[in-house]
Amino acid sequence: MNAEGHPSARSTPVILLVVALLCALLLTAAACPGAAAVPAEGSDNGMPVLRSAAAAEDEVAYSAVREMTGPEGAQDREVRVRVVNRPGEGMALAPVGDEESALVVRSSSALESLDERLLSMLQDTYSVMDAGVADLGGRETRVVEAERADGTVAGRFWVDTGTGLLLGRTVYGAPGEPALSVRLTGLVLGEGPWPDGETGDLPWGDALTGAERADLRGRGWHLPEYLAWNLRLVDARSTRHAERRVVHAVYSDGLSQVSVFTQRGKLDAEHSPTLRNGYVGTGTGGGGVTTQHDTIFGGDTGQYQSMWQADGFVYTVLADAPAGLASSAVTALPDPGGSGFWARVRRGLARLGFL
Repeated sequence: MNAEGHPSARSTPVILLVVALLCALLLTAAACPGAAAVPAEGSDNGMPVLRSAAAAEDEVAYSAVREMTGPEGAQDREVRVRVVNRPGEGMALAPVGDEESALVVRSSSALESLDERLLSMLQDTYSVMDAGVADLGGRETRVVEAERADGTVAGRFWVDTGTGLLLGRTVYGAPGEPALSVRLTGLVLGEGPWPDGETGDLPWGDALTGAERADLRGRGWHLPEYLAWNLRLVDARSTRHAERRVVHAVYSDGLSQVSVFTQRGKLDAEHSPTLRNGYVGTGTGGGGVTTQHDTIFGGDTGQYQSMWQADGFVYTVLADAPAGLASSAVTALPDPGGSGFWARVRRGLARLGFL
């Protein structure tokens, strides 16, 4: 500050230097991934096993109970669903003990566990290795492991050697703990009982093309092709709710799925970030989420949910994923306190005491 109370001419270069240093730090942080935050190299000799399992789902009729288990501490950690698969007709799903409430899925925008798009992302992200034969619930299976670049196991698949069906899948968090497990038990081959009162859901309109996604981005919609290096857009659709467009984007690393619902508008004044339809906070399990997002909330079998508003849009994230991956998805989207490069620079300057 000079004698007349005006900023010194020397202060401008200082601020520019700080901005340059911040830019360098931001770019460096984005360009220096951890040991496992890069695609894993490998022969991927387990991919033929998984592709055969994907084909078997469209060829083999069966009945079974699908048991889904979430992480320790999750609400409703275990869910059991009776499944009847009829190739060419669809799949009937009903809670065990309440078979009258069956839902028949004939076609859906939701991705199946071994959808080819997920298999491609799995191969791009992990080293997918055939780990040999193992017993699962009294049936012989071929085990396939998805390994990270640092050699840790991110997921395992158990494929029945007799039928080729996928009997089990487990997704592991970075520390190695199971985050989500799915098992088929009580497998019976052949066409099982089909519910009389069929109900089903049609997919959301047509999938958004690349040109349609680019047009939405040009009109302010945040619809990136990647949320993180290992979360790629694998499906995007839209519909209208209360005369407003809603976009549903699905991102995946091949093992887990993250759904992002985006709609123009804002949350009403009564919305409470601590009340998420009965969901409870995961505490440190949602590490990395900014205070504006509060935390990621965990519900049925390890599904994580977060909702907030930013830049004239409301974002809702649902993730069947380890907490760390769900957290990276949330923080990759516009944050409630402002978004964009200069917003990040301003926050950095504020932390250093310049603003």
